[in-house]
Amino acid sequence: MKKLIAVDVDGTLVNSKGQITAKTREALIAATKAGHEVMIVSGRATSGLRHQAKTLAFDKYGGVLSSFNGGELYEFKEKKVLSSHRMDYDLAMEILAFTKDLDLELMIFDRKYILTDRADGFYVKRESKIIDMEIKEIPDLRDRLDFAPNKFLFAQDPKKIDKPARELLKKFGDVTEQVKSSRFYYEVMPKGLSKGASIIEACKIFGIDIKDTIVFGDEMNDISMFEVAGTGVAMGNAVESIKNIADYVTKSNNEDGIAYYLENFVLNKE
Repeated sequence: MKKLIAVDVDGTLVNSKGQITAKTREALIAATKAGHEVMIVSGRATSGLRHQAKTLAFDKYGGVLSSFNGGELYEFKEKKVLSSHRMDYDLAMEILAFTKDLDLELMIFDRKYILTDRADGFYVKRESKIIDMEIKEIPDLRDRLDFAPNKFLFAQDPKKIDKPARELLKKFGDVTEQVKSSRFYYEVMPKGLSKGASIIEACKIFGIDIKDTIVFGDEMNDISMFEVAGTGVAMGNAVESIKNIADYVTKSNNEDGIAYYLENFVLNKE
């Protein structure tokens, strides 16, 4: 039976050094060769997942990227956007105006760049290094954004981020999806989007029953995947909330937890 195998990136697909180990790579490629659909699911921009996609040989065997926390589905080999969900433009401009006076670093993603009004921002530079995307500074970005984004990424020191995040939630919580994806990142997306919603959407596109989905994750922003998937697999390093709702707890991301599960419960069943 064909499966949709969806893997989160940080803390799941990659180890603590930010690398996909050889064993994990081989297991996921073996799953693809066996006819299963492998999907990388992340809050990152589509272009920010290209290195992971190439490591898993998506350019050779195919594979799907679910980026922007469900904002876009992209077939990597065919270079084809399967679906894209963007924020209402007027709403986006309202959010940009509202956040001018909030103590938050702003990041918006297009196909090539991280757009920001402050290229010297600590977290902007950090994100650029992690996902290997160039920074493009537009000082008046908040006044002249010329496209509807898939999401806004805001960042700030963990000790300072909660207050402006609460203001954003109070003002736009009814018309957007918002998630604190790390101690220093706060994301604002179109209403109805989530990693879990992208799992459902991918199943419809590929004709896979939702019960035949396997998801791997470790953090709170993976909960929506676990809520919809047929099988939720928590990494050994996952937070307790994820472990508590998982169907199975595998080994950690430093112990090839994805490969361990696939080898024991998927690949050996072929």
